[in-house]
Amino acid sequence: MFIWAGSINPKYISGGPDKYKPPTKAKQDLLDEFVKNSSKDLLDLIISVNEDKLIPYRATLYSILACALNSEAITDKIKPEITATVLKICKSDEEFFDFIKYITTLRQKKCKFSTSVGKTVRQFYNRKTALDLVHSYAKYKGYHSWTHKDLIKLGHVNTKATLKGVVVSYILKKEIIEYEPATEAQQLLDTLKKAELLRRTSDHILAVSIIPDMKATINQVEPCLRKSAEVWNAVLPNMSLSEVLRSLPKLYKLGFLKRDTPTQILINGFLTNAEKNKGKRNSSDRSMYSYEKLRKRKLDPKFVEHLEKDMKLTDEEIRKKYPAEAKCPIIINNLQKCMTVACSNVQPLGKRYMVTIDVTDKRDIGCLHNKNITGLEAAVAFTMALLKVEKNVTVAVYKDRDIVVGQFYEHVQKLRQHNSLFLTPSASIVWASTQKKHIDIFYNFIHHKEYHVTIPINHRDKIIKPAVALERYRKKLNLPNTKLISFCMSSPHLTFANGSQNLLDVAGLDTGVPKAVEAFCRGNFC
Repeated sequence: MFIWAGSINPKYISGGPDKYKPPTKAKQDLLDEFVKNSSKDLLDLIISVNEDKLIPYRATLYSILACALNSEAITDKIKPEITATVLKICKSDEEFFDFIKYITTLRQKKCKFSTSVGKTVRQFYNRKTALDLVHSYAKYKGYHSWTHKDLIKLGHVNTKATLKGVVVSYILKKEIIEYEPATEAQQLLDTLKKAELLRRTSDHILAVSIIPDMKATINQVEPCLRKSAEVWNAVLPNMSLSEVLRSLPKLYKLGFLKRDTPTQILINGFLTNAEKNKGKRNSSDRSMYSYEKLRKRKLDPKFVEHLEKDMKLTDEEIRKKYPAEAKCPIIINNLQKCMTVACSNVQPLGKRYMVTIDVTDKRDIGCLHNKNITGLEAAVAFTMALLKVEKNVTVAVYKDRDIVVGQFYEHVQKLRQHNSLFLTPSASIVWASTQKKHIDIFYNFIHHKEYHVTIPINHRDKIIKPAVALERYRKKLNLPNTKLISFCMSSPHLTFANGSQNLLDVAGLDTGVPKAVEAFCRGNFC
């Protein structure tokens, strides 16, 4: 389970495996038991899920392997098997640096790295060609406070008298030996020098001239140039769709997405290129995420604080002067098209869904890990994406002790017409049971953890827990595999899952949420 949820409990918390807390003792104890009794099963499982595109954060795999390598039950026989698995599943430099990051976090203070880690680092660099190493160094000097230079030293990578040795000497000492212009060694050095120049130059004209040859992205240029429209226009063709979508809020904030600007034309080309988006199922999650971020741009919280404290403006004056209106209508329209194309890449499950959404006064609370999107907006965006993929979806809103089922597909405002003083989490399941409606997967969106406080005292004793209601529903309608996913967008502290394999809690909003939810629905959790 914790490969997808990042936890030994049936709860997915947005942000990744180490966003809020280090590995717990319970997780380490479980891994100790695996290492001691069934290390082969653990490693086989990690290898078998390595190609699963629904893993929210691949860093979780390296967190598990680092914990296993740090286990008290580890033996000299198992160590090389774990490190071999690290190298086998590693798909990028960043992933390998993730492993080093977790090893660094887990090692005791002032304790040296084990020889097995040193050997793993050495093997990682030994399997790179000289050109691979040049590309790695040109793209990033390092990750997570570790650099290629640090790891090459740590692993005692020995490449003397080889072409790779020329590259390693440059990385370690900036050692430059002049070769004949046409030689491969000189071409590699020229590429390294260009990468270094691109990282250091503050001249946007020089940077723009280097970017096409290097096929550089925005992360490879000097930070002061990341506010230059010319630089962005040069790097955008070299970036993936996911990278472009991640950059949209930044580009909007810089003012580069105005009508008919070169940047907007480039972005529209990305979003409307159906051939480029075809087959990229993950872009549906990122498109939905970017759409909600741009659709209603909120003011920067620090700017609001400045307006209130320094400018002495009231909330009403701020709303009038800086209305939170929809921005970049062309981009938003194309994002919708991109999301539609991307959703067509998702294979439908063919299940029967019921989505029930909280419409109490807590609906405008910002999401955990993404404060500028409200819980209601996130719920609607999620529902819209589901409706584009699946055919059998029932949508409802909570209404005190009951629910209201209706056509809520068009817009958030459609849901805003409904209000509720309180909600009953199990109401959707009870309704489906009463109506004898067959549902395979329930989605319950609840926007705050203290929903029970608002329930009238005379109703509290009559409320059935969702887990109990689900169990009764399964038995009554003979649907033993019906699942319940409870979303609390604002907090990680709301818990409905009781350990049953058919219940999952989701906290917050990030691009990993749709992946974790789909993996759970497909039965990938283990």
